[in-house]
Amino acid sequence: MTVFRACVIAAAVACGLGAVGVARAQSMSADTLFKDMQNESSAWSVTTKQTSLSANVMGTSDLDSKKQLANALGAIDMSNRVTQAAIDFNPMTGQPSSILCSAQQNGKLAVEARSQQQMDGNRLMASYASTRVGSRAQADTDRLTLHRGTYCTVSESKSGLCALTANGMQGWDVNYQGAFGQDTLAPEGEVAGYAYVSMLSDTRAEVKTDCSSTACASAQASQLAASAASSMVANSLVGQITERRQPILTGQ
Repeated sequence: MTVFRACVIAAAVACGLGAVGVARAQSMSADTLFKDMQNESSAWSVTTKQTSLSANVMGTSDLDSKKQLANALGAIDMSNRVTQAAIDFNPMTGQPSSILCSAQQNGKLAVEARSQQQMDGNRLMASYASTRVGSRAQADTDRLTLHRGTYCTVSESKSGLCALTANGMQGWDVNYQGAFGQDTLAPEGEVAGYAYVSMLSDTRAEVKTDCSSTACASAQASQLAASAASSMVANSLVGQITERRQPILTGQ
């Protein structure tokens, strides 16, 4: 009996010690978890502060860079103005040459000439887009007749195809270098340039397509696609021609 009680007491003591160990272990685990959370919170705080500081540094650097660029552009603009003022200065009058009466008159004439060039080009393109031809064969025949009568080349003359005309514009209606290779154009040279434009981009519709049948509608649709591309080419070339002559100022 005594031995039994001793065993019971020993078992109770062992259980008590085990419970105390478990409680102590749990207390240590909670303490370790709390410390880990504190360390993690501190790490996040440091990371946030570093990110904020980095963004601030980047923003300041970008602002300083833009300020330096603005100062450099301002300095360049001021230098250009000083240079232009020195070039434009007229020592006879003590004033810029660009404000003198002759300069103002020339500027006015240049603006009016430019305006009339654009108006002439628009009229030509409007006429080009709205004109019809009897047939493509007749249009080609007319162009060939013009070439042989006015722009016959030396080689064609030697071959007996046409008679050479002493106008200095041999082959200008088929050679870009002809009219477009000149700095300025006389009226005859301007006409030769238009002949080249017609040779290259003439896709005018035939009169027979001006009807209401299904076949005519289909032909008109196809013609519109071809005219769109040829009109862009013609407009560019006509602009180059009008740039090479001084139009007569009408004041309109």
